[in-house]
Amino acid sequence: MTQEPPGPSAARLLVVDDEAVQRLIVARAAGTLGIAADGAATLAEAVERVQAVAYDVVVLDLGLRDHDGIELLRSLREAGSDAVLVFVSGFDERVRQAAARLAAALGLRVAGTLGKPLLVDRLLALLRALPERTGAKRAEEAPDIDPALLAAAIENDEIICLFQPKVTLQDRRLVGMEVLTRWRSPALGLVRPDRFIPLAERSGLIDRLTDRIMAQSLELFRPWRQQRPELTLAINLSPISLTDLTLPERVSTVLADSGVPPSALVLEVTEGAVMADYVAAADIMTRLRIRGVKLSIDDFGTGHSSLLSLLRLPFSELKIDQSFVRTCLHDPEAPKIIRAVVSLARELGLQLVAEGVETEPVAELLTRLGCAIGQGYLFAPPLSHAGLVERLRATVWAEAVR
Repeated sequence: MTQEPPGPSAARLLVVDDEAVQRLIVARAAGTLGIAADGAATLAEAVERVQAVAYDVVVLDLGLRDHDGIELLRSLREAGSDAVLVFVSGFDERVRQAAARLAAALGLRVAGTLGKPLLVDRLLALLRALPERTGAKRAEEAPDIDPALLAAAIENDEIICLFQPKVTLQDRRLVGMEVLTRWRSPALGLVRPDRFIPLAERSGLIDRLTDRIMAQSLELFRPWRQQRPELTLAINLSPISLTDLTLPERVSTVLADSGVPPSALVLEVTEGAVMADYVAAADIMTRLRIRGVKLSIDDFGTGHSSLLSLLRLPFSELKIDQSFVRTCLHDPEAPKIIRAVVSLARELGLQLVAEGVETEPVAELLTRLGCAIGQGYLFAPPLSHAGLVERLRATVWAEAVR
């Protein structure tokens, strides 16, 4: 019996496999879920199809006859595709996971990987749990912001500080918090930092913004620190700040004005910021450490020379990148990397923080791997000062705000 063609809102799937039997198996499985399936036996055919059709799902065999399936990933990105990928291959799990990580790095979404011979029930499970489309391209870009508007916002204290707790994974005891910022603009509404931080960097406002964020957050933090001397406050530094040799003096001035001791402040920097101008960064960071300020290397594990950075520079903390944390339950390589980083941090005498902790199973696995401190939505989202006080009073962290 011929099936009715799907309506305009029906899901579309493309299966790319040089074996006709495999294409048929996938198409029939998709059909049981009401998903219309097209097939492509070659890379050239697949490229032509993804350029013409907005597929919801692409089931991709990594081992095509004359090409490898990885080549299709670039075409999907260039076409602005928002298709969810399912990798199918006779290669081992390490190869399939490497392909999945590459796709994610290219900005593509991955539902999972499957081996061969293909198990239809596992394919159906992935297809039933597909995430909703996000839209590969925004229909309307946010308008540019006038630097003068941002300068006025800094002076008028429209840039607000939010706080995300860092807690011990074992007993959920509060040990510190990271400062995150938002711009509450009367004209633009709530503006996220990915819009105004780059503007501040381009327009020469980043030093003023950084100083204001430090002053505001340290003022709010001081009462907590007085009650709990072990608490720390982490603030992110722009790469541009690590080229300004006046930074240590400015930080010392803000600390003195706030009454918070230098040992309470943790400045977080990314490896990319350090390597952009190593000599200036080493000068600034060493002087900060001499003054008692702590330094954290953020997003550890994503840079090409992270170990060299740890060897050369006076870090006191490292934050393992959330890409390892969020995939540790289903990527078999991620727990191995986390365990290795835990061991490295212990050998170097560094505090280790796992960021991006969102579920209890992840927190439990991190604890078994030796991570002591976590940060993420499982414990709390970024909160206003008032919101954090309220949250603290309702949790085991209540002693921090007595």
